[in-house]
Amino acid sequence: MNNKKYRLCELLNPGDGRSLVVDTSNGLVLGVLPGLEHFTETVGPLLPLLDGIVTSLGQASNLGARTRREAALLVRADWTNALRSDDFVLPPENIQYIPLLDMSDALDLGANALVMHFILGHTEEIESQCIQRVVNLALTGASLGMPLIVDVQPIGPRVVLRNKAIELGVSYALEGGADGIAIPWPGVKSFETIHAMSSGLPVWVKPGSLDVDAVELAEALRLGATGFWLDERLFAAADSASVLQALHTLVHVPAVV
Repeated sequence: MNNKKYRLCELLNPGDGRSLVVDTSNGLVLGVLPGLEHFTETVGPLLPLLDGIVTSLGQASNLGARTRREAALLVRADWTNALRSDDFVLPPENIQYIPLLDMSDALDLGANALVMHFILGHTEEIESQCIQRVVNLALTGASLGMPLIVDVQPIGPRVVLRNKAIELGVSYALEGGADGIAIPWPGVKSFETIHAMSSGLPVWVKPGSLDVDAVELAEALRLGATGFWLDERLFAAADSASVLQALHTLVHVPAVV
């Protein structure tokens, strides 16, 4: 097993091959996130329930030492204001996509993977930049043994058919050399297409709801999703630990039918 596959495997539970990841890195774009005002104290107790955590550079340095029983570290490679909505205190006038870290930075941080946004639905220039970035990072990652995970974001005003935009983003990512993808739930039919395209690479679903009884969660796992890619909404929940424990159980202890 080469270094890249070894690092990627640390993101997956060895018993079932599934994975539960939480992304805390949106603070880079959105400012302090509700529930994450005290990052280390909030995140630390949850790490044993996670298979991976996505952080910014600053957050990664605050995590300190982690054991193999805790979450693998993924670091965010870029910054974009495309995630800001119109009601944000400084709504974006021009969409920007700015690379921040490369594969050697991830290696220096002791990360298991580098994560990048793939922005769809804005200008051709942004999409072209994302495509080039996937290819460049994948090539460097192959030589350094560092996996690349692409976070597909169909959020621009030009997105008409969201599920087709997700499929397109996945296609670009996989053709560029991504080692895994994180996607919003696209519906059953589109997910079946994406799962077939991925050819065994990890596919995390970003759920629209944290309700463990949500139909899309069960459908995603039934159709072969690697697991779930949660966002900062987890920390705004009244009892984040209980929500995460329920999702951990759903991912790693499926009900017997």
